Amino acid sequence: MMRLGLPVIVLAWSIINCCSFSTWAPIREHPSRLWSSGKGDSSWDDDVDYEKVWNENGDKEDIMPNTDWDAPSLSSSDDTSLKIPGVVSDLLDSETAAELKEEARDIINDKIQEGLDQIKKLRKELNTDIDAKKQAMERSSQARAERESKALMEKIDALTDSFLEESRASRESTKRIAEADAAMEGKGVDLGSWGVLGDAVVTMESAGGLLGSMDSAKKKQEQQKNQENSDTTESADADISTRQNLILIVADQSSDPTANILVPKVSNLLSEMMAVDIEVIKPTQLMPLGGNNAACVVFFLSSFSSNPKTDRILQRTLLPDGSIGRPPTQLIGISTIGTERTNKMPYSMQNLLGRKLDARRDMEESIINTVINRQDEPSLDYTILKFGELKESSDSFFFMPFDVLDGTTPAETAAQVLIQAMAFQPASRNATLCATGKLPELVDDLFWDDNFLRLKGPELARYENLGIPNELFGQLTEYLKEWGEVLVESGKL
Repeated sequence: MMRLGLPVIVLAWSIINCCSFSTWAPIREHPSRLWSSGKGDSSWDDDVDYEKVWNENGDKEDIMPNTDWDAPSLSSSDDTSLKIPGVVSDLLDSETAAELKEEARDIINDKIQEGLDQIKKLRKELNTDIDAKKQAMERSSQARAERESKALMEKIDALTDSFLEESRASRESTKRIAEADAAMEGKGVDLGSWGVLGDAVVTMESAGGLLGSMDSAKKKQEQQKNQENSDTTESADADISTRQNLILIVADQSSDPTANILVPKVSNLLSEMMAVDIEVIKPTQLMPLGGNNAACVVFFLSSFSSNPKTDRILQRTLLPDGSIGRPPTQLIGISTIGTERTNKMPYSMQNLLGRKLDARRDMEESIINTVINRQDEPSLDYTILKFGELKESSDSFFFMPFDVLDGTTPAETAAQVLIQAMAFQPASRNATLCATGKLPELVDDLFWDDNFLRLKGPELARYENLGIPNELFGQLTEYLKEWGEVLVESGKL
């Protein structure tokens, strides 16, 4: 419609412009044409001698007669008709021109108004369309936000449920630990336990658990008894609680030959026997707070130049799950034989340069004093293990309390003794022992129990073969046990 209206407006505007002149001046013809046609009078230039004027001026000046008579007249006249002399006359009179001009104005005004109306309509439609799109975008954005919010809440709920499910055992354990700790306030506790609730021993679990606790030893003894009374042995170790534990070893494997040989061997043997993590740090490193909740800490004293710093290791910490972390409950010192016999050969010669045996004895006493002087819970124990030079030996195996043996110790023997003292033998707690020689071919739990029994001492005498039948040996053992209990209760010791 706009394309059609523009030519109409142009045409109307042209008509208005044509009609704005009240009178068109008549087009006059040249006198020569009027003369030739017999319509004009030529007497007006009779007194002009054209040849004379032309000869006087020559080529210097172009003399032309005055032609002002030929200029069109734009003066007003009462005659408002459109006249074109010689062509057409009386084409439009003043009334018709006025009417045509008025109609042209009306057409222009109508088209302009129509264009303005169309612009208003388009603007209204555009605003309506914009509002509709804006509302649609708002609805879409709100719906998308609701979907994302719902998905996020579902994810949070799933993570929360998963966390609660995974931490349920830990939370229940923490509750039992708190109850046991409150119940045992002011009372003594068994090694490796938080206390007793009813008749159940609340043992330390993965956070600060004790690898070789009394509770583990009791469970092992009970299973051994059940195994002896049972015809099948396939599930003998199935019920042993192999909790995830951490062993912290402080040693410098790069400069200490003993640590370089023994640490990898112990790590491999422990990994084969139970689920356990082993963390090795150097003595020059900052000791971790709470020992990283390790079950026990093993110090290779041959890697130290001064007494081990145990203050940070024995601090109580708060775990990320909100539970209270527990420091290690056993400190193990790996030392060498002869530290208590520096006045005898060959140890006096070994101690002559650098007094290294005296320094290791000071480290042993530092660990022992740390345990003896500790008053905070949980209970803390020490174990000092002394081995000869780590190399292969064909000598028989010897195991004794204190520092009394001489000779070398194979790496296999040292590793097995360390694992027993760390994980399975309660008698190793708060004791100093030494071991040399090669282990026998057949080594079972009875072998280790019998050797570590010497640490409970004092062992006045040991008879390897009493000549008593096996069926009577058990009765004799039970009799001696009952007699000892009666003697202790009598108070005569």
